[in-house]
Amino acid sequence: MFSIKRYKGNPILGADPKRVWRGTARNPGVVFDGNLFHMTFTAAANPRDGLLRLGYAKSTDGFNFIENEEPWMTPSISPADWDHAGCEDSRITYLEGRYYIAYAGRTLNGIDFGAGTRRRGPDNNLNPTWTENYRRVGLAVTDDFKSFEKLGPITSEHICDCNVALFPEKINGKYAMLHRPTAFIPWTLPLHYHPGCIWLAFSDDLLHWSSNKREMGWNMIDGEDIMDEVLLMAPEQKWEAMKLGASGVPVLTDDGWFMTYHAVDRPGVYRVGMALLDREDPRKVIARTPAPVFEPEDSWDTAGEWGLKCVFPCANVVVGDEVFMYYGCGDNYVSAATFSLKEAIQHLKRYMR
Repeated sequence: MFSIKRYKGNPILGADPKRVWRGTARNPGVVFDGNLFHMTFTAAANPRDGLLRLGYAKSTDGFNFIENEEPWMTPSISPADWDHAGCEDSRITYLEGRYYIAYAGRTLNGIDFGAGTRRRGPDNNLNPTWTENYRRVGLAVTDDFKSFEKLGPITSEHICDCNVALFPEKINGKYAMLHRPTAFIPWTLPLHYHPGCIWLAFSDDLLHWSSNKREMGWNMIDGEDIMDEVLLMAPEQKWEAMKLGASGVPVLTDDGWFMTYHAVDRPGVYRVGMALLDREDPRKVIARTPAPVFEPEDSWDTAGEWGLKCVFPCANVVVGDEVFMYYGCGDNYVSAATFSLKEAIQHLKRYMR
């Protein structure tokens, strides 16, 4: 019987009162290089300063991590940049010999936004990313996790986007990624009518994935400046009612691309499901769990000032047949769980489409 086992020593990262920039930790991207587990995690300051940073930690066993004393990635110092107010929710993909980190950025400090501050972008731009503190996703690349290069944003400035996970290899000659574009602020009423969905996008060069047009002209030629992508997964069950998002990097197996995803119901509880995509054509979902396989259970899964009930995976690291699933808890902690990849695939095969 398939089961996901929580690590008995959870949470593996929590509050750190010694470092102001690292008051809390959550939503970890993790990759294993054969010797070390490398983690980049979202950190919020204590006391809060409205900014989010990425911390770095490493481990030899996947459970006991040693952290850097200083932030690994910080927001841009330029107020004009798309990630001036935060770097968060990273996913790490080993692709063509390098480590690519997809992370979400914001343009407006969260505390300022909460106080009513709004801003305009270049050329007096009023697109949602600038005026509503929406998230936009960019890439960074590293070879050693000691230094990195920011490659810039890869999602449109005109829409909120997040939960980007790059596939670890090209598919039919193209790079591929999962993401969740939406035109709505989280928890606003429009999400009731049009919930967040997982989209699958393709690119020729890793850097160009979305159109930067705000509107489509009436006389627009079919396909003009519309990127190569497809709606992959929409909510089907009550526990998925509000939104879906890709979790860790998809894993290639003989049976197809294995993936986990998080889903949020109307009361705001975050749970985890699994899906299997066709190996040659991942636009096809060939299996999907109708019920969640993982949900909030520990006291730290419901934590923080909002009492958020949340398990939010950002990494599925495969070592042999064992999958290390790393997840954020209640927006305050990082925890780990493990499961058998073989058993997960067998479980999914019960729900072939």
